[in-house]
Amino acid sequence: MKIALVGATGNIGRQIARHALAHGHQLTVIVRSAQNLPSELTGAHPVIAALDDRDALAAAIAGHDVLASAYGPRPGDDIGQIATVAGQLVAAARQAQVPRVVVVGGAGSLEVAPGVQLVDTPGFPEAYKPYALAAREALKQLQAVEDIDWTFFSPAAEIGPGDERGQYRVQAKTFLADAEGHSRISYADYGAAFVAELEAGKYPKQIITAAY
Repeated sequence: MKIALVGATGNIGRQIARHALAHGHQLTVIVRSAQNLPSELTGAHPVIAALDDRDALAAAIAGHDVLASAYGPRPGDDIGQIATVAGQLVAAARQAQVPRVVVVGGAGSLEVAPGVQLVDTPGFPEAYKPYALAAREALKQLQAVEDIDWTFFSPAAEIGPGDERGQYRVQAKTFLADAEGHSRISYADYGAAFVAELEAGKYPKQIITAAY
């Protein structure tokens, strides 16, 4: 496949890139600077383009099978950019005639009961709520898109460094936890799950998640 990836230098993006390259895909990474790229991006083709420059972004992703995004705001950035960027990605994909957009989402948008999202539950941590609400706005933007196959891929509630087990569960719409109620996954296994969905395209126009 020809994959264009936004946010490739972050913890999640690097793992998506690593798995995509390991599977033999052609990978273009959309970056702010081509200097000092992490080792996981060796073999990728870097293109410098600003996300708010639709023409430049569309030119960078033209001819690709899918636009993937692991975008996340940097410290000090406006959290609302999460939703803004979702719209920018769709607009660029539409202009470039890229048929699919797959983005890293947020666990807060997953349902814990019919019609009840995790972010709306009483015990949801206040520190994470602004990010979760911004991610939900990004999901709403995608849900209004009919002409592009999008997927909103939410990690488990806890994601971080850890071994790559090579085993995980994926499901649509609902929050996923283990028998003890923990919802977690490593960056490495989430990257594997994300690339597997890029390849299979099993969940168009859906929110999905991966966890142990």
